[in-house]
Amino acid sequence: MCGRYTLTRHERAVEDLQAALGEGVLANEWWKPRYNVAPTQGAPVVTLHDGARTLDMMRWGFVPFWGTEPGAKVPLMINARVESLTAKAWFRDALKRRRCLVPADGFFEWKRVGKQKPQPIYFHPAGGELFAFAGLWARARAPSGAELLSFTIITGKANDLIAPFHDRMPIVLDRSTHAAWLDPSLDEDGARAMLGVPPVGDWVGEPVSTWVNSAQHDDPQCIEPAPVQGSLFDS
Repeated sequence: MCGRYTLTRHERAVEDLQAALGEGVLANEWWKPRYNVAPTQGAPVVTLHDGARTLDMMRWGFVPFWGTEPGAKVPLMINARVESLTAKAWFRDALKRRRCLVPADGFFEWKRVGKQKPQPIYFHPAGGELFAFAGLWARARAPSGAELLSFTIITGKANDLIAPFHDRMPIVLDRSTHAAWLDPSLDEDGARAMLGVPPVGDWVGEPVSTWVNSAQHDDPQCIEPAPVQGSLFDS
């Protein structure tokens, strides 16, 4: 799964995001380094509108169009399982028409060692490069008339780096597939074919401070190295 992630780049942020995700995707006024993006919080998401990539702030936690109606009961859908994307109407529709890129530079998983607190592990490319999760987005309208944009991150089977900590992971798209993922002419089968297990590549997993355990914390201390407690990398 994916329950917390980062988008920490500040220096060269505009240039980095545009290089990774396409020219013209960044609105400078929203930019703030994020060390602990948590569910229900706003985060930048890239979509395609009239052939141009745009970046909007959206709520993390997918809310279908009917989700804001009085009496609607919507679970907190921060993740969408790749295996069941076509089994749920709201995800099936989004897979066809509302795919997005969720920019990030790392994500967290936790492992418990004995009776100690769960140890957060920070997974990220060794060189600190930006990447994009495969995502789906939705548009709903509150009773007040306000528009609510929201998104979910697609998850699948974990690769060999993540597997000792969790059996699932967020699907990271290869940069060469970004344009195709956003292309509205790509059909459902073509989109699903892009959602394989991400390769390990140059990614690393590093124990970090338990400061990140609280969603209220969003600062560099969240990714500070922590001593390895026990044998974290034993499955």
